[in-house]
Amino acid sequence: MELLSPAGNLEKLKSAVRFGADAVYCGAGSFSLRAPDTSFSLGDLEEGISFAHRHGCRVYLAMNIFAFDEDFEDMIGYLKRAAEMGIDAVIVSDPGLIRQIRELGFDIKIHLSTQANTTNSESAKFWRDQGVDRIVAARELSLSQVGIIKGKVPEMELEVFIHGAMCIAYSGRCLLSSFLNNRSANRGHCSQPCRWEYRLKETVGREEQVIHEDTRGTYILNSRDLCMIEHIPQLAAAGVDSLKIEGRMKTAYYVAAVTRIYRAALDSYYQSGAESYHFRPEWLDELKKVSHRPYTTGFYLPELGAETEYLADSSYIRDYDFVGIVDGHNLERKTLKIQARNRFFIGDILEILDPNSSEIVSFKAERIIDEKTGNNLEAAHNSYIVQVPLPAEIKTMISKYAVIRRKRDGN
Repeated sequence: MELLSPAGNLEKLKSAVRFGADAVYCGAGSFSLRAPDTSFSLGDLEEGISFAHRHGCRVYLAMNIFAFDEDFEDMIGYLKRAAEMGIDAVIVSDPGLIRQIRELGFDIKIHLSTQANTTNSESAKFWRDQGVDRIVAARELSLSQVGIIKGKVPEMELEVFIHGAMCIAYSGRCLLSSFLNNRSANRGHCSQPCRWEYRLKETVGREEQVIHEDTRGTYILNSRDLCMIEHIPQLAAAGVDSLKIEGRMKTAYYVAAVTRIYRAALDSYYQSGAESYHFRPEWLDELKKVSHRPYTTGFYLPELGAETEYLADSSYIRDYDFVGIVDGHNLERKTLKIQARNRFFIGDILEILDPNSSEIVSFKAERIIDEKTGNNLEAAHNSYIVQVPLPAEIKTMISKYAVIRRKRDGN
């Protein structure tokens, strides 16, 4: 199974590649469903494709808005340039764009977005006949239903989400944001009103009826986050071809940490074989160290009776902060050069996730030295370049671009 990671920008693309993704997906300018914050310029896209291909990783272009007529000229222009750069596939939801891709003779694979909400084998056959190579299955399917589709249409590649935020709307097709904020979720501008707190009011009697026992209201539309790390064998048994991590708007640390764990689980599964494979609890422990809401298996395994909504609040669980990227390691001087991304202080315990090591390096920041002035600092802040001495017992080289986190105070 392919491991497919999110690439919200060029840095995140490179992070996903370094930490083991087989493929990444990125947004096509203003034509993807995370348009405001994750749009790739053509220049960044070219650099990203070149970097990924040098490391044996594929790049898929998300062009999955529901388009208006006035969008097509620019969409086709962007896609033409992306095809010339060597993009490996385009992710679409609009049948009109599929028709244009076929009529204009683009030599490019077509992946059908989950927005098209494909829920059965007859739909899969229909899309196969339109030239679609892969379907991102509707999130509402159970794994047994995914397996039925694969069994009846074995030539169709099936991709499923296996980790990250879930949308309360049917396969992500939501009108709430448009109605409440005039920001269309189907064109990349979702304001996430499903995460807001709501009250239900009975209009005839004028008496407020509280949905949940808590009288301050409830987050009835707030979905939990998906996590399928414990169920790799079931995904394989269903015939899934690609495992997709959600999160183009998340940090480079999130991309690195989640990709790293699913890479480890997949490698373990294929190296040990299905019969000998064992889930390791530390994998789930690591996934709990990234920003997340309470986890669920969603609709995949109804026999588990997993809850999909979280009614208490819509905030993330954040026990760790992403604080920096390794810019260099001087083994002789035992110092680490760090590009700071968030504050960290003298006395903090820092943990390093290295793309070239399965071990997590942990050490205490005894000194923080400003790279430019050589002055000692009490704390490093975002955008600082600092040197931090390492303990003598750390004798192996730490890779450039390893990510650094710190445990939050009180956790």
